[in-house]
Amino acid sequence: MSIPLNNTTKDKLLEAAVRVLNMQPRASLADIAEAAGVKRVTLHRVIGTREELLRDVALRALEQMDEACYSAVKGKRKAFEQLKAIVGALVPYADSCHFLWKNPDVWDDPEIAREIKRHDQELCDLIDRAKAEGDILSFIPNSWIIASLDAVLYAAASTAKAGNIATNDASALAIQTLFGGITKKVKGTALAGA
Repeated sequence: MSIPLNNTTKDKLLEAAVRVLNMQPRASLADIAEAAGVKRVTLHRVIGTREELLRDVALRALEQMDEACYSAVKGKRKAFEQLKAIVGALVPYADSCHFLWKNPDVWDDPEIAREIKRHDQELCDLIDRAKAEGDILSFIPNSWIIASLDAVLYAAASTAKAGNIATNDASALAIQTLFGGITKKVKGTALAGA
């Protein structure tokens, strides 16, 4: 059981855990503690076991995604504009999203599974609204759109992390790439079913 101590220390540990585990999924708690600049005993005192660490990282990722998405859609009425805003807002949190994609065993936790299901349903509902409003081709499956969103987010984040482009530019490019590929009109191309 984790002990609620200094949020700064816990945040530092969770941020280090995301970085380390995304690069080395089997990294030890000692590796994570070292990356956070603390002793392993501190990690155990603040977080607890490896299972508790993975659970805390997953719940933090879902919370970050919620905050970013809800903040991004404020004041936007059309579903398509909300989707674009969400993509741009999630690029800075792509490491956390990536952790969830790479660690499906954390989905066995009932709370995490419930939250992921809620996230997926909210995203599908938003995509369905954008389709109904005529901004997204209706014949493209939601699962394809979500997989494309995940891939573009990962590409944007990894390119920004490598220092090749700024995060704001990566967000703009993610929006352009994803939505330029699924809008009704693709330059010089007529898509089947449009």
